[in-house]
Amino acid sequence: MKRQRFGEVLREFRREARKTLGDVARLLGVSTVYVSDVERGNRKPFARERTVQIARFLGKDPGPLLAAADQERGVIEYDITNADPFEAKVVGGLVTGLARGGISKDQLTKISNILKGRDE
Repeated sequence: MKRQRFGEVLREFRREARKTLGDVARLLGVSTVYVSDVERGNRKPFARERTVQIARFLGKDPGPLLAAADQERGVIEYDITNADPFEAKVVGGLVTGLARGGISKDQLTKISNILKGRDE
C-alpha cells in the first residue's frame, strides 16, 4: 500500500473540515501560496508543532499527518525537551541501538508487541 504524501493528507483533512487554504494560512501566519505549495509537495512538510496545530484546527488526529511528514523527511522527530529523564534515556537508547544495528528483529518484535498492548 502506497503511503500518502504529507500534502495529500493535509489537503484531504482540510477539505473534509471544509476549510480553505486561506483558513490554514491565517492560522499559521503564512501566505495561501505557501500552504498550497506544501499541499502540492513543492515545499517540505510543516514542522511538528505546526502540524499538530493544523490537525487540531481541522478537528483531526495529528497522527496521520505526523507519520506522513516523518516518512517524507525520512526522519522521525521526537522532542525530548519535556520528557521524563527515563523516557529520554529509553528513546535515546532505542535510536542509538537501531543506528548501530544493536537491536535484533526478535527484540524489535517484542517492543512492537508491548506497544500494541500485547506484553509477550
